[in-house]
This record gives sequence, structure tokens and C-alpha cells, in this order.
Amino acid sequence: MKKYAYLNTNNGILLLSLFCLSGIAQAGIVPDELKFHGFLTQGFFHSSDNNIFGQSDDGITPGLTEIGLNVSYQPLDRLRFTAQGLYRRDGDVDRGSVKLDYGLADLTLWNYASGRIGLRAGRVKTPYGLYNETRDVSFTHPTILLPQGIYFNRSRSLLISADGGSLYAEQRTHYGDFSFKFNVGVPLGNNREIRSTVLGPDAKGEFQAQPAIAAQLNYEINGGEYVFAVSYVDLELEYRPVAGDTFSSGEAHIRPLVFSAQYNGEKFSLTGEYDYRWNSVSNFGTSFPDFKSVTESWYIQGGYQILEQLRANIRYDVLYNNKNDRGGQRAVALGLPNHAAYAKDWMFGLRWDMTTSWMLRAEYHRIHGTAWLPQADNSIRSLTVQDWDLYGLQLSFRF
Repeated sequence: MKKYAYLNTNNGILLLSLFCLSGIAQAGIVPDELKFHGFLTQGFFHSSDNNIFGQSDDGITPGLTEIGLNVSYQPLDRLRFTAQGLYRRDGDVDRGSVKLDYGLADLTLWNYASGRIGLRAGRVKTPYGLYNETRDVSFTHPTILLPQGIYFNRSRSLLISADGGSLYAEQRTHYGDFSFKFNVGVPLGNNREIRSTVLGPDAKGEFQAQPAIAAQLNYEINGGEYVFAVSYVDLELEYRPVAGDTFSSGEAHIRPLVFSAQYNGEKFSLTGEYDYRWNSVSNFGTSFPDFKSVTESWYIQGGYQILEQLRANIRYDVLYNNKNDRGGQRAVALGLPNHAAYAKDWMFGLRWDMTTSWMLRAEYHRIHGTAWLPQADNSIRSLTVQDWDLYGLQLSFRF
């Protein structure tokens, strides 16, 4: 059997369930207080060099698959339960797994004419930038790949949701609409990819996430014509070594601060985000000295509605793993190529909304640097190439 079979038993069952629920929902036989939604995304990728979503180098990989089923139940006006199961395959980062993406109870504490205040508890999505809370649903963002300097695929599971709670508030005013979220919880994470990203391929132990906080303040004008947001996450990981490990019990501390701005016109849109991220690692032993750095990344993206169902997008995004070492001297000292310290990506993409339920996207990337490449898909980092091309094609369905 091929390493990335197009349809295996798990996603075959989920795919069948997705279309069955779609038919049930469209037939109108579900009670009003119970709602089902779902989506399916299949991506195909080819790269001139390096690998992403599997073995894309000089080949085509169907290594990105997402199948989601979600249900919401509202027994009372102020109480709602919602959950989503997700099958995701992401190359060698995640070779195919079914997880509870989120599952929570949402209680409105105070509902008044111009806003509301409430609590959510359970597995809650993390507010982070413009796209993190809906990044699995491809219809909610403009391109196949989100800007990787901010929305890393390799650490997606660490920032996507957390087990805990969220306090939220919404306020509508004559000057615009404000919303605020404050989350506390224990994040989930793909331990293998986080371990290799922080410590390299020789690490054998496991990272355990500690209770983290995430906060976001959002401001919208004219119903979303202008959107501004600031997001902050404070995340700490504790490393638990195993027998024969070359690393001691250490800690990694990550604190990203993201500023977001967006304009949505009738045909033209413009989006920009800037991420300033404090990083520190400590107590891993003499083979890995304590280190502090600041990661800096940003992007600017424009979109234009060519036809009613056809949209074009262009983006330029930049990532420096250490803004004080943009040339990658520390990467070289660690035995990595200097281009592992940065990435600059020009992207051009097209989105075709064939119907309200089906969407097809294609995009091209010209990339200088390899800072956001996943370790799992590129185990020998010294063989990665600085300048490379990436092509993507994605088909998506929702109901």
C-alpha cells in the first residue's frame, strides 16, 4: 500500500458519514435546536525542491486531507453545546488521525440590547490572528496555505485549541463593534514535531504543555468592512527526558503578540498581520545552552473579485526565526544551513466557488528560505534547498 493512500478505512467512513449527514440536513428532518455541518478538503502539492505534506519534491503528493463533522445543540436560549470531530492528514507531521477538534458548552451570562457576555468551557478554540479559529474550514480563508510565519502547519495542533475555558464579551457601538476573548487552558500538541522543532531530531523525550493564556481584542467597522485585532498567547512547555536522552528536563517559553488589520471592499480586499514572538529555552543541559530570541514575521495580502465566482489573491510574507540573526549564523553553528533561519514567500492564487458547497483553489509559491518547513517531511535539513517553487491544488466541499 502506498504511504499516502487517497482513501483509507478511517477517512472513507468519515467521508460516507459526511455525505449522509449532508443529505439528512438538506432534507430538513433534523430538529431546529440540533444542527449538523461538515466539510471535506483534499489538497495536492508539487515542489521543485524540499518536501511539504509528504514527498512533494519532484512529485505530487495528496498529503493534506481534512474531514470535519460538527454538531450543535441549543436546548435553551442562553445555552449551546457544540463539538467537532476532525480527521486530518498532514504529510509526515500527522499521518492520519481522528481527534476532537473542539467540544464546548457556551453559556450567555448577560444578553442586552447592544452586546453580550458569556463563558465557554471544554475544548475551546484559541483566538489568535484573523484565521486561527476557523483555519480547518478552507472556505473561511482566502488561500490553501495560510502565511506560514504566523500560522505554522507544523505546530498547528499546539495553537488550535486548549482544554479549559474562555470568557468573552461583545459590544456594539455607534463607532464600531468590539469583541474580547480571554482563554485559559492546556493546549494540545503534536509532540514529535514540537520536539524536533525546538531541540532537533536527536531529542527522545516529550514536551508537556502547561496551562496557557490567550487573549484577543477585535474591532470592526461597518459590519466587517474594516477589521483590527491584537492577539497574545503565553505558552510554556516542560520537557520530560527518557533514558539515554542527551537533554535534561528543560522548559521552552513562547509568547507571540500578533497585530492584524483588514479591509474588505466590494471587490478588493487588503490584509496584513505582524507577529512579534518572544522565545526562550532553558535548563536543557550543557549540550543545549540557554537561549533567548525574538521571532519576527509579517505578511501583506491583496485579493480581487474578478468574476462573481472567481477571486485572485497575491501575498508576500516574511519570517525570521531570530530577528537579531537574520542571516542564520546560529543555524550554521548548530549544523543547519543558514536558510533554515528565514523564509520569504511570494504567492499567487485563484479561488473558484463552483457552487455554495464546492470550491476549487490553485496557487503558486516562490520561496526563498526554509524556516517554516516541517522537520518531519525534511529529516535531513542539510539537504534542503534555499530557493524553491511550490504548487498547490485543493478541492473543498461543505454543507
